[in-house]
Amino acid sequence: MIVHDQWNPELQARLNQMANELLQIGGDCASPKDLQHYLSELGDLASAIRYSVEHAAWRSLLAEGAPLDGKPSSREVQEQLRRPPQADLEHPGQAAQFAAVCNVIAGAEHLMELASSAWLAGFTEETRRRVDGARAQRAQADKDTYDEILGGIDRALGALPPDAQQTAREALGRELASIRQRTGAKTPQP
Repeated sequence: MIVHDQWNPELQARLNQMANELLQIGGDCASPKDLQHYLSELGDLASAIRYSVEHAAWRSLLAEGAPLDGKPSSREVQEQLRRPPQADLEHPGQAAQFAAVCNVIAGAEHLMELASSAWLAGFTEETRRRVDGARAQRAQADKDTYDEILGGIDRALGALPPDAQQTAREALGRELASIRQRTGAKTPQP
């Protein structure tokens, strides 16, 4: 059985509070727009986790208690965590812990990338929905305009003498059929 040392209860309470808040935020997402905002923020959170783990590794494993303003670059911290154990000075378990911490940092980086990919996929889908909506509005506006034009033509034809109306309707029908044939469009009959 693994026995854990008592950890700083204040830090543990803060992490528990953050975990509960994160669960609540995910549960509050109720629309694709909410999910998009959540994914965007999740990428930022993953970045914060990555740097937080680096800070913790620096201050606890690599330079115990050292101030953060003296922390080397992220690359240097990860290189130090990946270095092989030095002869008798380090235990293989310590090297395994260093490698595992490096994997946590890499996992946070992957979470950032995954959140970004999911956000981008959602953005693409939202764009497609908006384009489809705009196309439907445009098609409806075109239909309304076309119907108004045909109504105007029909009213104008109604003002002609009866024998001229038939000739005009036939000529208009031929012209519309020709347009349909050239464009492949479905145009209603006058």
